[in-house]
Amino acid sequence: MHLLVFAITFFIFPAIGLLAKPILLPLLGQQLYWGFLFMCFLPSTVQSSIAFTSVAKGNVAGAVCSASFSNLVGMFITPVLVSFFILGQSQHGFDPTSSIIQITLLLLVPFVLGQLLRPYVFPYMAKVPSIVKAFDQGSILMVVYGEFSGAVVAGLWHQVSWKTLLLLTIACSVLLT
Repeated sequence: MHLLVFAITFFIFPAIGLLAKPILLPLLGQQLYWGFLFMCFLPSTVQSSIAFTSVAKGNVAGAVCSASFSNLVGMFITPVLVSFFILGQSQHGFDPTSSIIQITLLLLVPFVLGQLLRPYVFPYMAKVPSIVKAFDQGSILMVVYGEFSGAVVAGLWHQVSWKTLLLLTIACSVLLT
């Protein structure tokens, strides 16, 4: 199961993104196509893996393990894929090593610290599950809100037409379906 998830995440989805280039590039333009391709290089979130697996009445424990492993491996594979397939085409002198170091500091170090502190913190968290859930969901909401707000301030609605946005939404929906 884990090998299948790994193969789909890091081989099938990137292949779909690359094969979609002849269709999407003329419709979306270079920058949005690269964004779409970047999305194909990313592993799914643990939360979405759990949600979709739960709805399908599948192996939720397996989904948690596979998604966690994919996210850990993705911290190293995604910068390499981006370097080779996106930045390699745009003439940037990009070194994926710096991205891997930054991702490690931002994601892997807090994850490891969280695992190390879990025996000490979990008993307190178990007493207030509603606060933990609100904090978890609220932090994700704030990240999405912050990034979306930044895009709006940067002129998102003046740079992308509603037709292009609709085409991008359809392309993402087809990929995720």
